[in-house]
Amino acid sequence: MGIGYELVNYTKRECVMFMHIGANTAWELAIHPVTAAITTFYLLANLGDRIAFVSDSYDDWPFPGGSKDDLEHYREMTDELVAQMIAADIIVDEGRQVFNEDEPEIYLRRLRLSNWQFVGEPDDG
Repeated sequence: MGIGYELVNYTKRECVMFMHIGANTAWELAIHPVTAAITTFYLLANLGDRIAFVSDSYDDWPFPGGSKDDLEHYREMTDELVAQMIAADIIVDEGRQVFNEDEPEIYLRRLRLSNWQFVGEPDDG
C-alpha cells in the first residue's frame, strides 16, 4: 500500500480526508476525477490560506507551528465539502458501498462528476 495523504488547512485548522472516496495516494488523488475536483474546489474556496497535502507516513509537516498530532483537533471537512459540491451540481452522490454489514463504518462513497458539458465542448445532439 502506498503513502496516503490528506489535505490540511493550517490557517483554519481543517482537513479533507479522502479515505471514503477510494483514493489517498498521490497517484490516486491526481487521477481520480472526484478527488481532483474536491481538492480544486477546496483550494479555490480558501484562497490565501496555508494549505498543503500531508502524508500519513513521512515527517513532512510543512507549516510553521504545530505537528501532525494536532490533526486530531482539526475539523474534518470532507462530508460538508461533498454536500456543497452536490448542491452546486459539480458531483453526484450514488450512495455508499458497504463492504460488511457488521462494520458499516467501512464503506466507499460512490461519487462521480456531474454530466454537464464543459465550455467549448461540442454538443452531442
